[in-house]
Amino acid sequence: GVTFVLLATLGWSLSGIFVRLMPELDGWQINTWRGFWMSVGLLVYLVAIYGRDTLRRFLAIPLIAMCVSAGFFSIGSTLYVTSLTLVSTATISVIGASSPIFTGLLSPWVTGERPGLAAWIAAALAMVGVGIIAWDGLGGGKLVGILVSICVPISFAIQTLALRRYRGIDMVPAICVGGFVTFFAAGLLGFLAGHAGGGFDVGPREVLLLAIMGPLQLSIPLIFYAKGAKSVPAVTLSLIVMLDAVINPLWPWLFVGEVPEPTAFIGGAIIIGAVIISIFGGRFIARQRA
Repeated sequence: GVTFVLLATLGWSLSGIFVRLMPELDGWQINTWRGFWMSVGLLVYLVAIYGRDTLRRFLAIPLIAMCVSAGFFSIGSTLYVTSLTLVSTATISVIGASSPIFTGLLSPWVTGERPGLAAWIAAALAMVGVGIIAWDGLGGGKLVGILVSICVPISFAIQTLALRRYRGIDMVPAICVGGFVTFFAAGLLGFLAGHAGGGFDVGPREVLLLAIMGPLQLSIPLIFYAKGAKSVPAVTLSLIVMLDAVINPLWPWLFVGEVPEPTAFIGGAIIIGAVIISIFGGRFIARQRA
C-alpha cells in the first residue's frame, strides 16, 4: 500500500511542469481538458479490468460516496490548478502538506481511525513547513493565492477519507465521474474568465499536452492511490503524499528554470523528516512503550 501511494505521489508531482509548459492557459482551461483526459484514461482502465461488468461497478458505489468523492475531486483539482497560476509551485505544494491535519481531525468520525502520536508529530512538523512557505508568500502580496491554496488540502482530506470509509468498494469509477464533472464545470466557468469558448477554448498543441497530462499525471496515480487507500490509514496516506512538496518544485526547476524560493528547501527538509516519522515513528514508539 505504501509503495502504491509513493508511486501516486511521483505521478502527481508532474503537475507543476505541465502547467509551466502552457503559460497561455489559465486554471479553467487546464482543468477542463485535464479532467476530461483523466476520465477517459480511467474509463479505458475500468473497461480493460471489468469488461461488461464496468457499468455495474459504477452502480455499486453508494450515492453519498459517489457525490463526495466525485464532488471534492472536482473542487480540489480545479482549485489546485487555479492556485498554480496565482502562486509558485513550491508554495502550493507545501501548503498542501496541511492535509494530514484536516484528515486527522475528521478521521475518528468518518472512518473510526484515531491517529497515533507519531502521526500528530509528523503533521505538526508539516505545519511548520507550511507556515514558513505561507509567510513568504504573504510577504510577496499573494494573499488570494494562499487562500485558494489552503482550500486544496481540505478537499483532498475529505476525498481521502471517502476512499478509506468505502475501502471495500472500488472507488475508481467515482473518481472517473469526478473528472467528467470537472470537464463540464470548469469548461462552463471558463466563460466567466472572459474566454469566448469558455474553458473548452484550447489550442491543438495544448490539447495534446493535456491529453498526456491527464493519464500520466492523474489517471495512473489515482489508480495507485485508490489501491493504496485500501490498506493504508487515512492520516498516513496524507502524510506520504506530502512528498509531493519536495518533488514537485524540482521538475520546473530542472526543465523550465523556475528556481524555488530558499524557504522551499527548508520546508522540503522538514517534510521529509515528517514522512519518515509517519512511516516508522509508530513502530518506534510502540517498542519504547513495550
